[in-house]
Amino acid sequence: MTSTMLQAARLAVRRPWLRRGAPSSRGAENLELLRSRVAPCLEERSRPLGEASCWTSSCPALRRTQLPGRYAWSLSRHMATLSRPQELHRHRKRLEGFGRDAPKGDAKTLEASRELLRDDDWFARKTAVDTIAKVANPGDETQLSLLYKHLEDEDIFVREAAVDAVVEIARPEDDVAVSKLSMRLADDDCFVRTRAVSGLGRLGRKGDAQTIGLLDEMFEDGFVPVRKKAIEAAVSLAQPGDAILERLRRCAASDSDRGVREQAKEALERFLRPS
Repeated sequence: MTSTMLQAARLAVRRPWLRRGAPSSRGAENLELLRSRVAPCLEERSRPLGEASCWTSSCPALRRTQLPGRYAWSLSRHMATLSRPQELHRHRKRLEGFGRDAPKGDAKTLEASRELLRDDDWFARKTAVDTIAKVANPGDETQLSLLYKHLEDEDIFVREAAVDAVVEIARPEDDVAVSKLSMRLADDDCFVRTRAVSGLGRLGRKGDAQTIGLLDEMFEDGFVPVRKKAIEAAVSLAQPGDAILERLRRCAASDSDRGVREQAKEALERFLRPS
């Protein structure tokens, strides 16, 4: 008997269910227990993607199998790998090019985007938000009302896209849009806060004390890009004599980041330079 055959024989002795023919009683019990745990999830998986929940996360057998041995673990892992990710891949593949050639204000594309915003997949919702930003006409209140809801989306990438879309569609000095963006200054995600600060600099009313006061607080943010965008927004909205200019001077002198200090100095020079 060769060494390979000997190793195979030893493996079969240790794992009886790997032998050809009928499995051992232990292996049969393991398979039956696994079928009973996975069957409800397979039934849910057969539904359309939009109606079925994430069956891999709702299936106890796939989250943490209690079956002994490597066989049950590897089988449940294999089923999880070949199920939900493949469905998501096909679903996202269908979204490639969604709204790419749609003209500005195209009603059909905007309606399809509205439906897509209800999708469970964050990628689909982000695709819808990006499409609305590109297709909607400036100042479209209907589309803005949809985007405002997704400023509070559970996914950070959707929230980031929604902030950018609101800035793209809303008209300058739109009080509602400015108010909605201001609420994102307290977002848990630093990149959402960065986009919100930048958006306020674009949409805010020049000299508005309330907006400038909110920007003043962002100079204390721990994320460097947030402070840099706060400098840009402050210079964009400030008027001679505003208290925010004193904040810029302190930032230029004592901020912990060298890049922030240099940007604050340059911003002050541009602002104070005679036109």
